[in-house]
Amino acid sequence: RQEQLVAAFDRQTGAAVWQQTVHSGGFPDRRDIHPKGTFANSTIAADGDRLFVTFLNQGQIFVTALSLQGDILWQQPAGTFSSKFGYAPSPVLYKSLVIVAGDNWGSGFVAALNRETGELAWRKQRPSVSTYSSPLLVQLQGVDHLVLSGCEQLVSFDPATGEQRWAVAGTAEATCGTAVTDGERIFASGGYPEQQTIAVDSAGQLIWSNRTKSYEPSMVVVNGLLIAVTDDGIAYCWDGTDGRLCWRERLSGSFSASPIAAGDRVYVPNLNGVTTVFRPTDAAIEVLSRNQLGNDCYASFAASRGQLFGRFGFGEGRDRHEKLVCIGALSQP
Repeated sequence: RQEQLVAAFDRQTGAAVWQQTVHSGGFPDRRDIHPKGTFANSTIAADGDRLFVTFLNQGQIFVTALSLQGDILWQQPAGTFSSKFGYAPSPVLYKSLVIVAGDNWGSGFVAALNRETGELAWRKQRPSVSTYSSPLLVQLQGVDHLVLSGCEQLVSFDPATGEQRWAVAGTAEATCGTAVTDGERIFASGGYPEQQTIAVDSAGQLIWSNRTKSYEPSMVVVNGLLIAVTDDGIAYCWDGTDGRLCWRERLSGSFSASPIAAGDRVYVPNLNGVTTVFRPTDAAIEVLSRNQLGNDCYASFAASRGQLFGRFGFGEGRDRHEKLVCIGALSQP
């Protein structure tokens, strides 16, 4: 049965609250999906009143708005999509808009829809290249930027209008990780076939670069340090200001999920379901724990009110299934 759906769970107990089918049928051919991918790769965006989700279905990227009770409020196509390895970017929210990226080898685009109605606000053409990064929204020097990596460049758009602010050559043709920021600089890494990590300023001027890549996982900034965990399990730490390599250390296993920071700690699960917790400084990495939370993990943690939520696989082959895992003290109702 082909269904793309949204499910809600009680954060106190993990019990299912509701489930809403968004699409029935219309899936791309499984041969056009990466072996690590699914038909539901994107992360939901929420504004406190509504949920916004994107799916590749019937050769288009559909954006669907739902209420917090799971009712579908509207559904609109954002653009056509020719799948090479599937669709990965997650939507982002800016003022009255929900913005989606759709880089693909047919007709790439980035588009904004009105959050209330689903009406198209703006749509800009992108290169016909398959790449997979989500947009980054950031304010630098008082100016709002919508930043996309991939297509061998890092590009800033005005999120209100879609007009390009600047573009700088770098990263790779295909990137997966989302660009990150320390509040002054933007960092991006990739990818395939090139490999490069870059830092640019608010005007799009290159500050530093190196020949290391973090392809699938996004990077994370902790106290001015840029942290990357590569697919093959090498953790890198650079000074965000000048790109100086502070240290590199091998972690356990290989990775698809992105590291996230909570306080001064970084949490990252590997493909074998083992989560490494470490504290980075400019002098060294301090590994605090390694916890087996499942048999595998492809999804990054989500952090909320002192808790981490993860999606882990259990079992193998036809017996494989996934569970939500909550780490941390029970939240207050």
